Amino acid sequence: MNWNNAPVSASNHGNGEPYRKTTAGREVRNKLLLQIPETEFQNLEPHLEFIEFRNTDRLEQGGRPVVAVYFLNEGIGSMLVETSDGRSVEVGVAGHEDMIGLPVAAGLDEFTYSVIMQVPGDGFRVRAKVMTQVLPSLPELNRLLLRRLAIRSLELAQNAACNRLHNVRKRLARWLLVTHDRLNSNLIRTTHDLLSRMVGTDRPTITLALAELEREGIIRPRRASILIENRSKLEERACECYALFRRFNGELHLRK
Repeated sequence: MNWNNAPVSASNHGNGEPYRKTTAGREVRNKLLLQIPETEFQNLEPHLEFIEFRNTDRLEQGGRPVVAVYFLNEGIGSMLVETSDGRSVEVGVAGHEDMIGLPVAAGLDEFTYSVIMQVPGDGFRVRAKVMTQVLPSLPELNRLLLRRLAIRSLELAQNAACNRLHNVRKRLARWLLVTHDRLNSNLIRTTHDLLSRMVGTDRPTITLALAELEREGIIRPRRASILIENRSKLEERACECYALFRRFNGELHLRK
C-alpha cells in the first residue's frame, strides 16, 4: 500500500447537490463521504489518509482487533471466512458505497472475517480508535453506518444460505453481478485463483464454470480479468439470492 497524508477539502455550489470533496486534486467518490453534511466531513477530514490498494491487499484479519476502517473511492474489498486448513469463502463485499469496518459503528473491536482487496482501487483510511472517538460527533454518518450494518447482516445470512444450497455456476453468476454493480466498467479484474476463493471452490471448477458462460456469450475472459458482455443473460444464470442484494442498490447508490 502507498500511504500519503493528503489534505481534503469540501465545497458546495448552493444548488442542493452533495458537497464536492477533493483530496490533493483527487475527487472523493465514496458515497458515504459524499452524503454526510459538510460540517461532519470537516470533523472527519483531519483523520483521513489517502491509500492506493493493490489486488489481494489484506485490510483486516479475522480474529484480530480492528485496526482501521476504510472508505473506498473505487475497488472492492471481499469479506472472507478462512479456515485453519487454508480454505475460504466470501461472505460479503464492500465498495465505494460502504465503509469497510462496519462493526466499529456498533461498538465492536474485532472481525470474525478477513477483508482483502479483490479489485484494486484507492480510498481513505481512518484509525479505528480515532473513528470510535469522532463518531459521536457525526450523527448522520453514524445513522448511515448503522443502516448499512443492518443491510450487511441480511446479506451475510443470505450468503451463508447461498454458499450451502446453490451450485457453483449460480454462485459465480451472483458474484459477478454483485461485483459488477460496484464498478463503473464492464471489466472485472480478477484471477481464477482469487475467484475460487470468493466462491468457495477450487480453480478447475471455476475454470469450467467460466468456460460455460463464455460459450453462451455472457462473458469474455481476458488476462487477469473478465469482461461482462451480456448482463441480462448473466442475471438469468444467477440464483435468487441476487434479487435480495439488488433490492438495496438504489439506497446504496449502486447500479440498478
